[in-house]
Amino acid sequence: MTEEEKIKALREVFAKIEWEQNVKAQMARKEDVKATLFFTFDKNMPERLFEYFIWFNQGNASATIIDREMNALGTLDKEDAQTLKDILVNN
Repeated sequence: MTEEEKIKALREVFAKIEWEQNVKAQMARKEDVKATLFFTFDKNMPERLFEYFIWFNQGNASATIIDREMNALGTLDKEDAQTLKDILVNN
């Protein structure tokens, strides 16, 4: 994905994730999406890769996100989860 509009929307959704640190989470099923995001923080340094495992929960329509590198578990509410799903899955 390289479209500026989608990247901006993705950044906005990720800013809304409520993270719980130091969690070793395990899910009962395989993730719906495995997203690898490339970020450049300094033009003189190589980009950093961040890998996220994302589950879209059918019952309450929320999303669960795991960042294994940071040992963090994140959640999104129904509206933001749908936005994330639209960006990543219903592309």
